[in-house]
Amino acid sequence: MNYLRLSLLFLLMSISSYGQIATCIDKMATTTLGVGESGVLDASAKWTNGAILQVRFLGGSPSVQQRIKQYARLWESYANIKFNFIEYGNADIRIGFNRGGYWSYAGTIAKRFGQNEQTMNFEGFNDYTSDTELKRTVLHEFGHALGLLHEHKSPLSRIQWNKQRVYAYFLQTQGWSPSQVDEQVLNRYSVTMSNNEYDPTSIMHYPIDRSLTIDGYSVGWNTELSTGDKKLIGEMYPFSTVTTTTSTGGGGNNSSLVSCKLNNVTIDHNILVGGKYGMRIKGSFQVNNSNGRKCMFVAYFYTSDGTPLRDFNQQYYTLNGNVSVGKDVIPIYDASVFNNEELFIPYDELHLLKGNHNLKAVVSIFDDHNREIAQGGATYFTYRNGAVFSDIINVQSFDNTNFRLIVMPKFTIQNARSERFMVTAYFYYQDGTPVTYFDQALGRNANLAFSNSFTPQYDNTTYNYGYYSDLFLYVPYNYFSILNRRTYYKYYTAMFKDGVQVAKSPWTTFYLDK
Repeated sequence: MNYLRLSLLFLLMSISSYGQIATCIDKMATTTLGVGESGVLDASAKWTNGAILQVRFLGGSPSVQQRIKQYARLWESYANIKFNFIEYGNADIRIGFNRGGYWSYAGTIAKRFGQNEQTMNFEGFNDYTSDTELKRTVLHEFGHALGLLHEHKSPLSRIQWNKQRVYAYFLQTQGWSPSQVDEQVLNRYSVTMSNNEYDPTSIMHYPIDRSLTIDGYSVGWNTELSTGDKKLIGEMYPFSTVTTTTSTGGGGNNSSLVSCKLNNVTIDHNILVGGKYGMRIKGSFQVNNSNGRKCMFVAYFYTSDGTPLRDFNQQYYTLNGNVSVGKDVIPIYDASVFNNEELFIPYDELHLLKGNHNLKAVVSIFDDHNREIAQGGATYFTYRNGAVFSDIINVQSFDNTNFRLIVMPKFTIQNARSERFMVTAYFYYQDGTPVTYFDQALGRNANLAFSNSFTPQYDNTTYNYGYYSDLFLYVPYNYFSILNRRTYYKYYTAMFKDGVQVAKSPWTTFYLDK
């Protein structure tokens, strides 16, 4: 079994100061998924809930610095995070004003860089920059700094890009090749941090000009935090994380207040323990006034819309039958510090079917009366179990030189590198009657279907999108019973693995003349 590596997502953003679509550069480290393995991709670069982030400017006028502080702190009203702007010393976020656009590293990825390197950039800000432009840009980039991703690349969006216009636009304005445009603009994230919703009003959404979409869909400049932004950031960094309760017995002072402070929570994915891949949760925390009493360090798991995962074998579970993992911790002092306490849960204990699952984990600390005294906030991740197909769109062309119909199924397949699949097109008349032909080998009529095999070569392999087309079904015209008039047909394509159907397209129609 190949080793499964996890890569965090680098996000850089450049925002146009004018009325054009904003441009982005997403830098991703390579993620390798073994053949047929399940795995997790995690774009969550969340800071510890309740953290005070140190922020230092590497330039900029006093006026610009003051306005950046003012708008960055708008996030503090909805997230249990504080920004402490300092003039000297080590900083978590370091703001420059160099050439290279407007961008920020996502969340804790900033920790990977030295103190002399900037982690956020505002190229054109000066004393004459309008408040509207400065506000929307600061809110967006500090959203990235808190770990949020671009909303227009949400897997839940259904933006119908006019790809040829998008290619032409970015070739002219950015000098990007078609493959760069696919990666930076058109391809959606494999992980969503969108609260199971697509939010076109999000401050994290690009403006989109209607000329770049097929149906005229457009999004203007968002300048305020949306309701969805506030909801999501509040879930990642919740305020109600420390509960103080009066001690009622056991160790400790009976009149004291039990409390807990989470100092750090990290989740590492694709960890191999006991022959199984899973996730490792580490927590550092301090429990006060509960010495000698059994507390618990627990992680719970949900779908991204908040539905608890159900347990089916009573291995990792709560009393009400939901998936969880936990351990007892017993403080021995009035203020007991626990560093890097570990939990591990195998992925197969999440009890999920084949496919792509957007999930979240929440870490909590409980006292000996099962009262929650601290919570770490939601951390989002995506669990892939088996091959994952995007929506399949069929496009056909007519090769009248070779007298054949060419079917091109357009789709993306993930987590299936080097595995063999079959795609088959099934043909019907418009009324739903199967198209038949005389099969010489069988000596009888058979329903018309044509197949081809394919083997994805990458963890995320795209067929028939962008600049290249590379998977075809060739169907000779003479298989169709063309009447003395225009005849309408329809077909769908289905994907198979080891003879089992794993994905299916909608109907596609066409006609042939005599």
